[in-house]
Amino acid sequence: MQKATLPEPDAIALAHSERLRDRIAETISQAGGVVSFADYMQQALYEPGLGYYMAGAAKFGADGDFVTAPEVSPLFGQALAVQTAEILDDVGGNVLELGAGSGKLAASVIPELAARSDFTYYILEPSAELIQRQEQLLSLVLPAEMMARVQWLDALPDSFTGVVLANEVMDALPVERFRADPEGLHQMCVADQLASTHRPAGEALIKAVAALEVDLGSPIPLGYESEVCLLMAPWIHSLEAMLHKGVAILIDYGYPRREYYSDERNNGTLACYYRHRMHDDVFFLPGLQDITAHVDFTAVVEAAVACEMELLGYASQSAFLLDNDLLKIADTVSTTLTSEADRISLARQIKTLTLPGEMGERFQVMALGKGYDRPLRGFQTQDLAYRL
Repeated sequence: MQKATLPEPDAIALAHSERLRDRIAETISQAGGVVSFADYMQQALYEPGLGYYMAGAAKFGADGDFVTAPEVSPLFGQALAVQTAEILDDVGGNVLELGAGSGKLAASVIPELAARSDFTYYILEPSAELIQRQEQLLSLVLPAEMMARVQWLDALPDSFTGVVLANEVMDALPVERFRADPEGLHQMCVADQLASTHRPAGEALIKAVAALEVDLGSPIPLGYESEVCLLMAPWIHSLEAMLHKGVAILIDYGYPRREYYSDERNNGTLACYYRHRMHDDVFFLPGLQDITAHVDFTAVVEAAVACEMELLGYASQSAFLLDNDLLKIADTVSTTLTSEADRISLARQIKTLTLPGEMGERFQVMALGKGYDRPLRGFQTQDLAYRL
């Protein structure tokens, strides 16, 4: 998509983007004129007070830049709560949501667990601005006794038992971009004036791409560009180190490795979202747009197995939600609706969450366990682990 088709920001937003651009330029200068793409993405998304996820612009829903499943319908969180309750019945403990966005997932999960008298709903959120939005929403929709169960954290706890929820978190981890050239592997970088450049890949990136080639059974073709998330393994390891007993449920868009690095996907999966428009200019209005990449779910499970977590299931979002009583929940909701317009809206929500052309197949659900060996209901009818 051409930038000319994207909406213009107002003067305040534009000034905000310029401040972040200046901050990034300063970082590049201090680094000798070039930084890796991952370093640029980290700063564009998470620079304190200025990065996309750290500042005040609306991000989620109709007024933001993209829509997540909890924004589509509370049915998503209600079905996820069915799986969460099953795990809590087995191990006890609490719920920890990583990166709670607008707070709508928490708002739909917590009431479904209200009958339990012994859990806390923790939210790990690095953005003070998003914490404020989450607190405002939850205080409006939750009764005081439920609101009292919510606590915000600024770091992972040392030890945790229960259920970890991460919806569209992994896709926001910074990635390194690479290109296979005749003279060797190159790392895509960012230079002064936010211009793309490249340099010979460093040891960590070379090692990561070599491991991909071994697993894929062939070298990366010349001219092929893509990305790899070097932060995925440390991120998974941090979850394992925290988790005493329980299950992490990870929901995101992505592919098994062989699909991710297929011949036809020869420019990777990196994308930007601005006002519900997707485009590929990563330097457009830094701080005002999301930058994201699909998840290599094979890399996720490799990291988990390496630190002795167990893969408990891998399925499409559609199959996972349906196994967790999505349609039964929707039927119950439909009995409370009084207008045909509301019933049509409910049907649209179900379709968006489950149809292959919508979120149903594009999003995947992976469950990783520690000290947990029971089958999960969300993977009764489908488990795609063989594709990993």
